[in-house]
Amino acid sequence: MAPGPTARLIWTTVALIAAATAAAAAHVGTSNAYFEGVAGPYGMRVIVRTPGVIPGLAQASVRILSGEGVERVTVRPLRSDVGLDGAPPPDAAPPVRGETDLYSGELWLMTAGSYSVEVTVAGAEGRGTVFVPVMAVAERRLPMTFAVGAALAGAGLFLFVGAITLFGAAVRESVLAPGVEPDRTRRRRGRLAMALGALALGAALGGGWTWWDAVDAAYRGRIYQPWSTSSAIDVSGGGPRLTLTIDDPAWLANRHLPGAALLPDHGKLMHMFLVEADSLSAFAHVHPVTAGEDVFTVPLPPLPAGQYHIFADIVHENGFAPTLVDTVRVPPTAAGAGGTAVDPSPGAAPATTSAARDPDDSWARLQPRGASTSAAYALPSGRTIRWEREGPPVHDRETTLRFAVAEADGAPAALEPYMGMLGHAAVLRHDGSVFVHLHPAGSINLTAQARFAAAEAADVGSGTTPAHAMGTHAAREPADTVAFPFVFPRPGAWRIVVQVKIGGAVETAAFDAEVAKAADS
Repeated sequence: MAPGPTARLIWTTVALIAAATAAAAAHVGTSNAYFEGVAGPYGMRVIVRTPGVIPGLAQASVRILSGEGVERVTVRPLRSDVGLDGAPPPDAAPPVRGETDLYSGELWLMTAGSYSVEVTVAGAEGRGTVFVPVMAVAERRLPMTFAVGAALAGAGLFLFVGAITLFGAAVRESVLAPGVEPDRTRRRRGRLAMALGALALGAALGGGWTWWDAVDAAYRGRIYQPWSTSSAIDVSGGGPRLTLTIDDPAWLANRHLPGAALLPDHGKLMHMFLVEADSLSAFAHVHPVTAGEDVFTVPLPPLPAGQYHIFADIVHENGFAPTLVDTVRVPPTAAGAGGTAVDPSPGAAPATTSAARDPDDSWARLQPRGASTSAAYALPSGRTIRWEREGPPVHDRETTLRFAVAEADGAPAALEPYMGMLGHAAVLRHDGSVFVHLHPAGSINLTAQARFAAAEAADVGSGTTPAHAMGTHAAREPADTVAFPFVFPRPGAWRIVVQVKIGGAVETAAFDAEVAKAADS
């Protein structure tokens, strides 16, 4: 089936950006994708564990959360530059033995770039399909163990010596009658053949070594790194402002390609997170605006002085969604009075709002790293956010980060939409090496998901996506609760920052957790 012109344009522009930038994940330190939503009559959670190397084998797990009589689950990767027309047939995802309503399949990601994993569920209640955007990126090099290296070296040496021996025997004895001993001339020719053969094989091995080094260097050059940026704080006039400039050559060379223009995500061109780097005790979620093609600026919240991590999400028109990473130092002259925030109490909501500030900007002082291990976090408003843990967190294990909010008198709090959803979570490793921005729908970018669904609809000529419901499966949770699907990609010390909106104000809480290493890893 040939793709239509609309689909071809969408797929092509996604491919151009993805190829030009070697692809990027919409978070930092992991390219795993998490999605929770509905597909036709079925509520589902999809987790795609990317291989980290390209080519590589990704693992897709599909948990059915609602809907009866599931008969078949299939998955298939759709490359952005070929879409459905060049996609392989779907692979069945069989049930996982010993689990209920859990299905698992494997997907080969052969080239770096932008993919969408098509997940289809069919059963007694009908059929539904969702698309889960996935960025196939080279994140690491797989090490070779000493045992494997020694075995390969031994095998290579055996073959090298054997080949040289065959060269000598072929010249020295191959044309002699059985039982006839080679004379001095043939023995000398045999030794010469062995020497020439050794030189030829050595040259071939040397060429192979050089070729392998070039391939390895090219692969290392494709290991994903976030685009380079530069950040600065301007304290002259009108209050301090934070400016972030994208100066990476990949951005500068490709920003005018079709589909490279930025697309608002939840009404914002950029979602930026500022996290105090030393103690994680200050946090801001702000929304810069453009001040030129490569420059974004935002009024600096009244944060305490110090070094800050910057994580900034943007989305291109084609659905490509990188996260920009930088650091910036907030000087005492740009901080709140006396170098502290306007309200120094943990979890404080902003006390004032500048006319130039986005009304959805929020910031807070938090308990320092490692100090918020309790299941409940007390907010300055008197409310409490409780982490309803499923058990001790373990890395690489599917989990739900579920948080319930109570009023000061213990009554359930009524959550309000915050930029179109019931909550946001920023999950980061204490060392700042991993950062993931979560919604109740997961980590995927819903704008990118809509783009892939639109391309598929154009391919089949329907013009609509009746089977692709992309809302969250919110009906499963009480009105005072927000939940996020997640898999901790690494063991170690982690912090989860949760934001909800109640009574028109954003409440922010932080929870620390030590994530154990999986027993089978």
